[in-house]
Amino acid sequence: MDMRNEVDWRSTLPEEWLAPWRGDDGREREIPLREHPGLAKYRSKDEAVKALVHAQRLLGRREAEAPAQPRGPEDYELPDLLLDEDFEPDQGVLDAYKAKALELALSPDQVRGLYEWFVPLNVAAVRASRDKSRKAREAELGRLRKNHGPEASRVLESARRAAMSLGGEELLEILESTGAGDSAVVAEALARVAPLLLEGRMRDSGAREADGLNLDRLREMIRDPRYFDPSSRDPAFVRQVDEGFRHLYPGQYGGAVKSSQ
Repeated sequence: MDMRNEVDWRSTLPEEWLAPWRGDDGREREIPLREHPGLAKYRSKDEAVKALVHAQRLLGRREAEAPAQPRGPEDYELPDLLLDEDFEPDQGVLDAYKAKALELALSPDQVRGLYEWFVPLNVAAVRASRDKSRKAREAELGRLRKNHGPEASRVLESARRAAMSLGGEELLEILESTGAGDSAVVAEALARVAPLLLEGRMRDSGAREADGLNLDRLREMIRDPRYFDPSSRDPAFVRQVDEGFRHLYPGQYGGAVKSSQ
């Protein structure tokens, strides 16, 4: 009987030949190649060599078939996706995505695959957020209708006028973008202050008309026919004189042609 066939061919490998191996504890270390579990499935050295040659041939073929690694972010090509009409990817975000992909040395296939997975996911999240905002807005409008009935539209219009008076278009945009403008509480609060803002604006307007009218100028104006002559009286001119005296003598001037003569 030939005892040479009983000798494990792995034992003939030099002891100094080492190979990396990861143990059950997950740690990687080097062990003698003759003890590597990966060689146990080969019955002879010839089988192991043939398997190695075959593996190298497959690896070389895959490397040849793989697309070349991009040299710059602009070399990545992203697929066209069917998206919602009102959803347009931001070009700046796409450029940043490609730049990060290059930094991570991602292959073109990986970049396309991630893009095809993430963008629809993002669109779905945006759509869900919009639906949530719409339902919240409808709920707040329902609350206004419940509290004010047919006057709900008047409350909203008063709130809008108050917001315009307080901060103009910029405030309206902020209320709309943050969703605060849809709140029934905010709308009702703005509607309550709207009359006060209107009264203050009228009072300020009168003060501006009287601004710059000193006593000498007012005395000159009351001698104008537009003030004292009933046939030539100008109501706007009379009001300006009266407001001027009220501005100079708050609480004392009653405003009458007779008192000026």
